[in-house]
Amino acid sequence: MAARSTHVTLHNFAGVLNLRLTATEIGPGVFTTQPPQLIGDRGEWESESDGFLTGTEGRVTYQIEDVDGVRQGEMSFHWDNPFTGANSYEESVTPAATGATSGGFSVVHLGGSGNNTTVEVQLLKGFCQANQDTGEIVCASADPLTGTSQRFAAIFEQSQGPSFHAVHDLTADQYQQTFDTLTGQGFRPVWVSGYAVDAVDRYAAIFEQRDGPPFAAFHRLTADQYQQTFNDQVAQGFRPIDVSGYAVNGGDLYAAIFEQQSGPPFAAFHRLSADQYQQTFNDQVAQGFRPVHVSGYAVNGGDLYAAIFEQRNGPPFAAFHRLSADQYQQTFKDQVAQGFRPIDVSGYTFDGGDHYAAIFEQQSTPPFAAFHRLSADQYQQTFNDQVAQGFRLTRVSGYSL
Repeated sequence: MAARSTHVTLHNFAGVLNLRLTATEIGPGVFTTQPPQLIGDRGEWESESDGFLTGTEGRVTYQIEDVDGVRQGEMSFHWDNPFTGANSYEESVTPAATGATSGGFSVVHLGGSGNNTTVEVQLLKGFCQANQDTGEIVCASADPLTGTSQRFAAIFEQSQGPSFHAVHDLTADQYQQTFDTLTGQGFRPVWVSGYAVDAVDRYAAIFEQRDGPPFAAFHRLTADQYQQTFNDQVAQGFRPIDVSGYAVNGGDLYAAIFEQQSGPPFAAFHRLSADQYQQTFNDQVAQGFRPVHVSGYAVNGGDLYAAIFEQRNGPPFAAFHRLSADQYQQTFKDQVAQGFRPIDVSGYTFDGGDHYAAIFEQQSTPPFAAFHRLSADQYQQTFNDQVAQGFRLTRVSGYSL
């Protein structure tokens, strides 16, 4: 075995694009496996030291091109595995994504320590960052703003977990394309929020790159379609883990995620008025159920609610709905002062202002941060700041003012 070697695996997650080799550099050291001339989904190469007390260093450059060979950009990756000192890596790409709405690509790497090492490189669409300590890759993407009225409420937790990808301000078609792309890369949807901007449905969502039970996800369903979908999924052993109600042009629509897994008894409801939701809440709690998710939305001037309850034990909880922004802020402060933390929040607008429904549980860990009434720009900046501090997004709710 050579004194120093570096094995590189390049994953192309940039969609229906290929990578064509345009330049290589090597020295010190030699290639033991040459970089591929053309990469579709994945390519590998390796270099090693070749001489006394030497390391291995190299660089590859690939053109990013569409299926017709038309140039879409360029990426480069440099590695240096010296005989003395730490390994180092440098990646670049054009056009580079600078934020969720900027377009372009990101290149990140994971691993790569040690004398005889392996390093994983990923080319991704959108704005992405890698955490070398945890191995997480965090991405955010959004369509350029069509208006300034949209707002976001979000909950972050400071915990480790699989790589995740968060999106917002996507049209229905963009959301479907993102869903298809990410699920093809081993991601699964864990959260979706539907909302309307200028009478057009938009979507915010969270995907995680991990294994799990079979899942099914839907969006843009009418109330009747959602009920039929719910019946069909439950008959096949699926259960809802998220449902989002939203209104477009005076009609209520629904987005939902189901997973095929066993668990405690559950009950799910939608299209409940505020009074009906309160009565349902009282009835369910009296039977030993607890709320795990609530979605507030407004249709034709009235507030409606969708919710999921589970019959199981857990920490003390408190749930609220129809809170104004000021009332929600005060409720948040009161609950946190009593050792509660938000596990779910839904923002929605009716009666001329933004309102909130939320669920709190009395538990101490992990550290969390919660926000509401954020503009799209503020939400993106908050996302970047929180991720940089080791937080991950667990809930996001989009709405318009």
